[in-house]
Amino acid sequence: MEIEKITLNDINRMDYNQLIGLTKETNRLPGGRKTVFEIINRTCIDRESSVLEIGTSTGFTAIELSKLVKCKITSIDINEISLKEAKDRTFKEGLSNIKFIRADVNNLPFKDFEFDLVIVGNILSLMSNKEKAFDECRRVCKKTGFIATVPMYYIEKPSDELVRNVSKAIQVNITLLYKKDWDIFFRIPDLEVYWNDSYKFNYINDEIIKKFVDDILNREHLKKLEKDAFEALKRKYTNYMFLFRDNLSKMGFSIVLLSNKMIWEDPELYTSVKLDK
Repeated sequence: MEIEKITLNDINRMDYNQLIGLTKETNRLPGGRKTVFEIINRTCIDRESSVLEIGTSTGFTAIELSKLVKCKITSIDINEISLKEAKDRTFKEGLSNIKFIRADVNNLPFKDFEFDLVIVGNILSLMSNKEKAFDECRRVCKKTGFIATVPMYYIEKPSDELVRNVSKAIQVNITLLYKKDWDIFFRIPDLEVYWNDSYKFNYINDEIIKKFVDDILNREHLKKLEKDAFEALKRKYTNYMFLFRDNLSKMGFSIVLLSNKMIWEDPELYTSVKLDK
């Protein structure tokens, strides 16, 4: 839809994922650039590697990955507006090794064992059938490959009202998940946690959020909106940013690298722990 034709009612009907495409927000996987670097560094992918990214949004992870390693990248999302922005950003960066496809993680249009690395981000947290989505990721990952997932979870129990408001904003019924729930989810007999690390989100103060919102809404293309549509966008987007701040301040995330167990491999008997400095 042309931005000049977007009405106040259109804005009111949009969820956060649609607003990402409209505002051209840089939507990152948890941890952003540092997470992308950790995944690349830990999996040792190179120019010959094929990577699938699930839920690219506006393309941050794919572009960052391409800058660090000129591998073959396929990125999918179900939001066409976000995919268009991802393609535009890739073109501006002069990158030719990224292919964007509209597709659903529950039914991936790829062959078995096609990719050396599958990056899932926090998408699994939003799936009603996490097992099916994860099985699809495993199906397209090479037996010697890695799946990198970055699940988010609550560290502190949120209020029912907060959960309802976030669920409405992203149009997903949120299930309260904690780190132990993900530890259990990834406890699969023929799969092992190759490496993982955990983090807590910072609490961001009001002034930083207000400046972020002002900078986003001051983008030239948004000036084409009708006044009432822009005012509705401003109210809704501002409310979302404060809502997500309140929600994320109660949350953490883990970077989890998973690999298939080798059929010939015995359990590791003499394990170790990292010494404190």
